[in-house]
Formats: sequence, structure tokens, C-alpha cells
Amino acid sequence: MGHNKIVFLVTTGLLLISGVFFYTVHENAEEYQEGVSSEVEVEQTWELPDDLKEISGIAFLEPNLLACVQDEKGVIFIYNLETSAIERQIKFSGSGDYEAIAVNGNTAYVQVADGLIFRINDFMDKNASVDKFKTPFSSKNNIESLFFDPVSKSLLLIPKERGLDSKEANGIYAVDVQTMKMKNKPILELDFKEEIFESLREREKDRLFYPSDLVRDPKSGNYLILEAEMPHLLILDKKGKPQTLHRLDPNIFPQPEGLAFDNAGNLYISSEGNPATIQRVSFKKKK
Repeated sequence: MGHNKIVFLVTTGLLLISGVFFYTVHENAEEYQEGVSSEVEVEQTWELPDDLKEISGIAFLEPNLLACVQDEKGVIFIYNLETSAIERQIKFSGSGDYEAIAVNGNTAYVQVADGLIFRINDFMDKNASVDKFKTPFSSKNNIESLFFDPVSKSLLLIPKERGLDSKEANGIYAVDVQTMKMKNKPILELDFKEEIFESLREREKDRLFYPSDLVRDPKSGNYLILEAEMPHLLILDKKGKPQTLHRLDPNIFPQPEGLAFDNAGNLYISSEGNPATIQRVSFKKKK
């Protein structure tokens, strides 16, 4: 077989493979977009500075003031929504893998992926003090969530990768803010067997859902759980029963990792990206 013919056949084969690949990717992307929830509506967007490019958690301090953390730096960034600017940076530790933040009065809590929790006392004061507390979790659980629940006076978190005792099931765990001890049994358990998770069963993954943050709705008491890997927003009722699974548009929420309600009950989602964003969202009622 001549050299030119070999080159022609190889080139043709590569073009065919490329064509099939791009067709499959395009088809999958179109199929994914068709399932995007039309009920989640963005009301306002804030594009964040480079210091928050890898924003991983948010918590409200005042109506227009947020405490934020990003993946790599042991710093709390105070971000003003009115001025669209970082007002302050509060260092509490060195480099790490900081995934979420919660605030209770003058105390801030920062979650590390390996389960460690930093408590920054009087965090807005120049004489702030820092404590560290271990939980039963480790890096294999990969914790990316943290929320202070004023109802139970506890910190709530949910593992991204696996629960304490199961790879398939998961749950929301509570840390008592007085003792900083966590109960080994979750306050709510999730097994993802409900019908609303049917669309996720085609995933070639160990798990159906990979939580990246959670909050409680101050009005309804419902739990909202965010996923960044394949962007979704899951809503559980206050007893933990799955109610709705919203597929989020990855063009708008490329890597959503932060959730927070303001005092008026508005929901905000932060997302890593270039630029990273904070978005105020609302839910449209089904027609």
C-alpha cells in the first residue's frame, strides 16, 4: 500500500472519530440543556474580582455584606454587594483547602475539605482568636458545605463523596456549636432512591449526587443542597423528604459552590469561574 494511501486512510479515520466525538458531545450538551430547570431565575449578577475567582462559600453579615472564602487562602473576604467590591480581608490561617463558611453573630466558622473546622471568634475585630476542631470526617469524605442553623443552634454539613458509614447513602450531620462535637448519626438521611433522582442514574459514577453546599430556608424550614459537579439544586422539606431537583444551566452556574439567604429571604448562589459570580435567584411557579 502506498504511503499517500496510508496517510489518506489514517486521516479519514481520525476525521470520522473526531466527527463522532463532537456529534456525541453536542448531542449530550443539547440533551442536558433540554433538562435545565426553567423555574430558577437569575435576578441579579455580581462579577467578582480575581481574589475570589475560586470562591467556595458565602454567608450574609448584613443586608448587602457577605463573608466569603475561596479554596486556597485562609482569608475571609468581606464583599459589599452595593459597591461590588471587597471591603476587607481577614486572615485566619495559611494556605489550605477551604470550602465553606458559616456565621453566627461575631463568630465565623470555616470548613476544610478534610473535615477540620476553624472557629474565628470576634472575626471582625483586630484581636480575633482562632480555634480548630476535628470532626470524624477525613479527606475521603470531602466536605464542601457548612451552615449555621439558628433553629437547632448547630452547624450543618453534608459530605460530598460519602457518609461516615456508607458510600451510597449520605446525610446531613450536625455539630453542636457549644461543644463543637458532631453526632456520628446524621439528623437526616438520603439514599437517593426517590423518583426525582431518576435523571441522574445514567451517571457513570459511584454516587448520584455530590453536595457542594447547603442552607435552610428561613421561611419554610426546607433544606437546599447545591451540587457543583453537574450543577443541580436539590430541595428537601423540613423533614428531609426530597421535593424538587432543579438542573442548573452550567453556562450560568459553571461551578456553583456557595449558597446563602439574606435577611429578606432572597437566595444567592456563588459560582467559581472566570469571572466568578454571585447571583441572586428566585423560583418561578410552574404554569
